Formats: sequence, structure tokens, C-alpha cells
Amino acid sequence: MAANAVKARTIELPTRSLKGDFALEILDLDLPTATEDELQAFDAICRSSPVVVVRNQKLSAAQVMKVSERIGKVSAQHRVGPHPEFPAITILSNKKVNGEYIGTPNAGRSWHTDGTTYAKLGLTTMLYGIECPPEGADTLIADAVAAFDALPKARQEELEQVRVVHSRTHLIQKYNRSVLTPEDFERMKDVIHPVVVCSPIDGRKSFFLTNGSTKSVVGMSQEDGMKLIQELIKHTTQDQFVYSHKWKDNDVLIWNDMCTMHSATLYDETKYERLVYRTWMRPFDVVGATTALEESMSHH
Repeated sequence: MAANAVKARTIELPTRSLKGDFALEILDLDLPTATEDELQAFDAICRSSPVVVVRNQKLSAAQVMKVSERIGKVSAQHRVGPHPEFPAITILSNKKVNGEYIGTPNAGRSWHTDGTTYAKLGLTTMLYGIECPPEGADTLIADAVAAFDALPKARQEELEQVRVVHSRTHLIQKYNRSVLTPEDFERMKDVIHPVVVCSPIDGRKSFFLTNGSTKSVVGMSQEDGMKLIQELIKHTTQDQFVYSHKWKDNDVLIWNDMCTMHSATLYDETKYERLVYRTWMRPFDVVGATTALEESMSHH
């Protein structure tokens, strides 16, 4: 496919489409040695594309943080596999040292969206694949804008009225991640978000859906509400809406959580080792709306 280019100041970074306008790869960019103009162009691409891939990057943990900090304010991690030197990096890995996992081995293996329990929405996720199995372990990312666009106008208008209760405690208990105290329940308040939001990429309407933190649908019975959410997730994650990222060592993968869903796929953990660093970034324009309490909790 012919390369495209995104311009910043006086420079253009060559890119190629991986899936229409939804996912693209930046070509010929070395993030650790990039000039300021190249980094400005990288910033612009990350703001204008839902999914961005940069291959063949050799990044230290400190450099992962530097790249992440260009995208937004990095959200600290508190529960799932924090890096020993940089706790804002989550280690996703099945590797063990002295019989203990060095990170979390099985995160994100159902369709979901990150950042759903912030009162004010906005999150970008970045993965840096250090050791990637040659088969399996794909990351699937669904285009929630295209999925919404594909529905009849009348159905779109109905769904724009739907509100969903998201709960951090529900998420933690659902996956048995830790024992919660009464103080945890008091701190982790439920939030309500519409099931249709505006994409921060281009302002188009997008589904905002997740399996994890969804507790109920406002005005619907528990059974009917969850049936609706599963129906919409099934629709949004149809093959025609999904970009499947086939990992290679040293890939960087970035996506905007406000207009996507994602899921990890299985791999043979007895045969392969996987080591991935993950960071979550709050957009700079919503950082001021993030409370100290929200900042003290990890979000999914």
C-alpha cells in the first residue's frame, strides 16, 4: 500500500494504513533518537489516529515513560504488576523469578475498554512488546465509531439515550483481584457514562463499552441491561471492525480508549515467554478534572 504522510512543522513522517483510517503504522521513526520535529509529528499522529503502530523500537523503561509522557499524563498503577523502578508501567508477563510472576500474566482477555471508572472520560493506552510469542498473543482492537455508524439511524438515536453504571469495586470483585475493605467501597464510587460518546479523534459518535466495570444499565433490569451491553459488544467486535495486531519484538502499539474496544488473545504459555510494558495516559486537557482520589487508584 502506498505510504501516506502526516506533517508537523517542516517534516513529514511516512505512514501506511493497517486498516483504513482506523489503524496506521509510522515508518522510519526511531523514538529514542528522534528530533523534536519528528517527535512533534509523532504527537500529531497519535492525536489524529485511533490506533498507531511503531515497529523496531529499542526502549528502556525510562524511554517508555518519556514517550508516554508526550501523549498525556501517565496514570500510576497500584494493583496489577507495577514496574519496580517506574510504577506507572505495568508489566504484562508470564515470566517468573524465584517461582513468582514478575508481572500480571493474563490481563485483558475479554473485550473491554480502559479508563471507564474516571468521572471525566479520557484515556490512551500504550503497549511496548519486548518479548513477543511468534504465534498467539495478538491484540485485537475494535473500531467503535465504525460499529456505531453501521447501525440504522433510528437505532442510533435509541442508543444515544442509554446510560451505564460503571463500578471499580464490581470490576475488582468480578476478577477476584483483591480483597476489598469497607473503606475501598466508600472511596470507589460508581460513575455513570453514556453508551454513546464523541470520539476525541474527530468528534464522530462512538460506542463506549466494556465487559469489566459495567455494573448495570440505568432504567433497565439487571438481566435486560446486561443483555443489551453484550449485544452491543458482539456487534462492535465483528471481524469487519477489528484490527488484529500481530506482535513482533520491539513493537509500540498505541490506541485511544474513547473510540475503541480491545482484547488480548491466548498463546501457549508453556512454550513461549511474553514481556510487555503497558502505560495509561490521561489527556492533558482533562488532567485538571482528575481528582487526587482517582489518581490514587488504578483504573481499567
